[in-house]
Amino acid sequence: MLIKALCDYSALQENKTPAGYCKQAIHFEILLTPEGKIAAINDMRVPRIIPLKNKKTKTVYDPVMEQLPVRTQKPGIDKNTIEHRPLYIFGLNYDKGTLTPTDATNKAAKSHKCFCEWNEKFFENIDSPICKAYLNFIRTWEPEQETQNPHLLALGKEYSSSYYEFGLDGSPEIKLHNDSKFKAAYEDYLAQLNADSDSDDTELSTCSILGEKLPQARIHDKIKGIGSGTGSVLICMKEKAFESYGKKQSYNSNVSEKAMKMYTSAFNSLLADRSHYKTFDDMTIVYFAMKKNDAEECNMFAGMFSGFEDELNKTVVTEADRNINTVMTQLKQGRTADMPYDPNVEFYVAGFTPNSSRISQKFIFHDKFGRIFDNVLKHQQDISFTEGQRQVSIERIKRELISPKSSKEKVPSPLTAALFEAILKGTRYPEELLSTVVARVKTDSDEEKNHFIKLNDTRAGLIKGCINRKQNKEEIKMSLDLENKNQAYLCGRLFAVLEKIQQDSSKATINTTIKDTYFSSACSRPATVFPKLYSLSQNHLKKFENPKLRNYYNDKCLEIIDDLNGEFPQTLSNDDQGRFIVGYAQQYRDLYTKKSKDKPEENSEVKPEAKSEE
Repeated sequence: MLIKALCDYSALQENKTPAGYCKQAIHFEILLTPEGKIAAINDMRVPRIIPLKNKKTKTVYDPVMEQLPVRTQKPGIDKNTIEHRPLYIFGLNYDKGTLTPTDATNKAAKSHKCFCEWNEKFFENIDSPICKAYLNFIRTWEPEQETQNPHLLALGKEYSSSYYEFGLDGSPEIKLHNDSKFKAAYEDYLAQLNADSDSDDTELSTCSILGEKLPQARIHDKIKGIGSGTGSVLICMKEKAFESYGKKQSYNSNVSEKAMKMYTSAFNSLLADRSHYKTFDDMTIVYFAMKKNDAEECNMFAGMFSGFEDELNKTVVTEADRNINTVMTQLKQGRTADMPYDPNVEFYVAGFTPNSSRISQKFIFHDKFGRIFDNVLKHQQDISFTEGQRQVSIERIKRELISPKSSKEKVPSPLTAALFEAILKGTRYPEELLSTVVARVKTDSDEEKNHFIKLNDTRAGLIKGCINRKQNKEEIKMSLDLENKNQAYLCGRLFAVLEKIQQDSSKATINTTIKDTYFSSACSRPATVFPKLYSLSQNHLKKFENPKLRNYYNDKCLEIIDDLNGEFPQTLSNDDQGRFIVGYAQQYRDLYTKKSKDKPEENSEVKPEAKSEE
């Protein structure tokens, strides 16, 4: 489905990359004199600001994308018409501030020789100023004499990790790859290649993608942007175990050369455009709408998964974010008119991870964009723990699934993929999501200095969403539910009351609360913990100076224990542990924020004859 969709998408695009060309990231421009000498090396990168924690930002520099002759797909050293790699262009290695033409395998010398031989042959009869300057550079550049070249040394360690294009000094508008005479010569070269290919005895077969009788693709072009810097392939079969009916390599896939060029070109174009993909750890999410210009849909889709300001990570709220928030607010209110997207267009979302030299597809989903938008909106509503809670980003969800003390821990890609599928389809969240959140709540500790609490609205909301979708009903409501008689939920409520009793009974700050010591065990094995906690609460209640408040808390405990029929569960399943956590969180919020009619003020005047209202 993916390859067919990419081919269809490629056919729709007006500004698609022509056959024989590819999009290439470029970091620097080499300006040549007519004699072929380097006059300057200009930085072509575009700055981009990334928001960090605590309102800090970081500036990164993105390369520009240029349309160059198609890059070689062969392994090892091979030629390119117009080279972009520094080892080929200059024949020099960079190591700790020094340039040298020598290395253990003589790769620099071999690469530079390959570059010179092919490009000198190709450009020797092209008559234009930039082509002549390029040819002169090839003929006069001596790597052994350029180890102290100031232009290259000024690049530092970026020398080796950057890609280059060529221009003419004094004429900034002239670039080698855009030169009209070069392009004419290159088009003739491509035409000759196609003619030679047509004259081959290549067996024709029906392409499984296009349905036409065409030459099959033996080797598929690389996809750049996922995994290794040199690119990876989506279709690759090189072992005999994968052969069938005597067909070797990618002949097994029955994809034509034409279809291969179409889908690889479309895939690379999407990965070259930041509006068509997002990365989450080692997973890359690629998305597109089946129309000529899908900017509105893609920007809207990206915004659905971005977050607004939260207490842990102060992010920059852009105008696009505000527009998306406005749209989602309108949809919540049932207003669908004047939406800045086409709700009926087919929209595709796919997740990929690198796997050695190949790309592994983790999931693919497509539906009408309007339905996807509705499902994402439903997801935000399902994981909301309070009324008016801000949109929760995928990054925020991921952050809640790892230890706050870990800087390297990542969410496993299968969980990320399953989460995305559940959001897009509006189906049950993966079981691992619930178990991971529960484990984090039980394991993590409150850290006031780091502004981290083990149980926040996001974690509680995720648990609520997981349980409700699993039960296919709203078992857990947005706020405290006094009608919910689930034993685990009641145990969570009771724990919150017992914790509040301990805190209110002490006039000083408590260093270690029952939450710090007993929360995890109470969540797993209530029967072994709650009798002790209830006994402790009776001692805490004796410290209350306000008898009305003391009676209020005591009655609250007895009310919940009565709903439990005086018995505590021996153990709780993972789902019930989630119910325990939500019950605790909702009761905790109610005790601390809600002014109950039956709850007295802590400092209220109490007459001797006062009695509990409950």
